[in-house]
Amino acid sequence: MKKIYLLAAVVMGVMAASSAEATEKFRLCTGNTKLNYYAAGQYLKRNVPSVEVIESKGSLDNLDKVTAGECDGAFVQSDALLVYSSKNAKAISALQRSGVLYQEQANLICNRKAYTSSRMVDLNSNFTVAIGPEGSGANTTWAAFVAADKARYGKVRTSDLTGTLALSAVADGSEVQCALIITALNAPFLKNEAPKYASSVTLVSTDDRDMTKNAKDNRGNPVYTYGEIPSGTYKGIQPTGMFGGSKSVDTIQVDAVFVANRDWIAAHQGDFEKIVDGFANAKPDIEKLVQPK
Repeated sequence: MKKIYLLAAVVMGVMAASSAEATEKFRLCTGNTKLNYYAAGQYLKRNVPSVEVIESKGSLDNLDKVTAGECDGAFVQSDALLVYSSKNAKAISALQRSGVLYQEQANLICNRKAYTSSRMVDLNSNFTVAIGPEGSGANTTWAAFVAADKARYGKVRTSDLTGTLALSAVADGSEVQCALIITALNAPFLKNEAPKYASSVTLVSTDDRDMTKNAKDNRGNPVYTYGEIPSGTYKGIQPTGMFGGSKSVDTIQVDAVFVANRDWIAAHQGDFEKIVDGFANAKPDIEKLVQPK
């Protein structure tokens, strides 16, 4: 008899464990497989196996896919929501913000000789900035800059170069003088790749004070906040300090957020509660992606 009771208890335990897991597949658009959004998606999947992690081109691509029904949720920059809402306000209302992953910084790397200012606000029509292809993080942030201050940033020329091609073009300086790179602090690309061009490029402050005043979300809250790249973070590409070593660099930063389709949530409320709980459980590992190592 005891064996029967024990077997029943084991069966009930298995049923309870199974019922605690989300069972409906949740398609999560993330980003490039080598970058943080995709890695964050994998951490969420460890906690919620029904999550399908999908590679994408970036935040705007993610929003296109979620609103088109190709994905059920996504990780995006919060300024992407601002840019997207200006083009498709109805579609953006179908999305629900469901959490913050971490904050990302706007990093501007410029040719040391071609751009001698220490701040982004001195860009003008004489300069070209590489912002990546349409839909990428940097392209999205630049669109938000232009929307917030068209008089200043609308006249700056842009290039769709990205990654190593953008860095090499900036190092040359003849056609492209700066590159905008949106990453969380300690991103491998800036720690490992950018220093290879340290003799020709340097980081420039992006802390445009007007951005926090002019760029607001649909609730009237600032999209950008102020941040800092601590001295010694990126070897060779930070300005030199007064007594040697490197100086910190002021930046503006933006939240990386988790959004989901409201219709999917309404149809699978119990499953989504488990996904949100899984996201909370994955958050410590996700935050480690951007913490100093």
